[in-house]
Amino acid sequence: MKMTIDFLELITTGVVGNFQGGESKEEVVNRIGEPEVYTPERKSYPTYIIYGDLEFRLRKNRVETIIITLNDETLNIPSSIKMRNFPERNLIKVDFIKGLLTENDVSWEQDSIMSDQFQENYISEKGVHFVFDLEESGVLTKIGINYK
Repeated sequence: MKMTIDFLELITTGVVGNFQGGESKEEVVNRIGEPEVYTPERKSYPTYIIYGDLEFRLRKNRVETIIITLNDETLNIPSSIKMRNFPERNLIKVDFIKGLLTENDVSWEQDSIMSDQFQENYISEKGVHFVFDLEESGVLTKIGINYK
């Protein structure tokens, strides 16, 4: 059965399909399939479970962070996942995200510590992190959700 991730819902609520945070490696693999990359947890690094542009980071065998990287026009995600309402990548800029959040009464603020001349970082009240590449006309390059 395919899992659906609604891009607009992800942006406004932080919901990534049927993940809530806290899932084990086994639960992630059962829902999505075998990952392209699996790196076990080490002293100061989490476990990485990577499916193309979709990354899960786990500590003590529990999902803490999900990241989606948007470097290409199309998303490289497993066939077991359907991405719904995904706009053209060149349209996903600060004003686009700001508009979606405003329409849904979700506030956000710039993360001045993580932002620099190359990228702007924002975090919404729902815990969604956004990274915009200033060298590439301000398009969204990463979305992250922390479940800590």
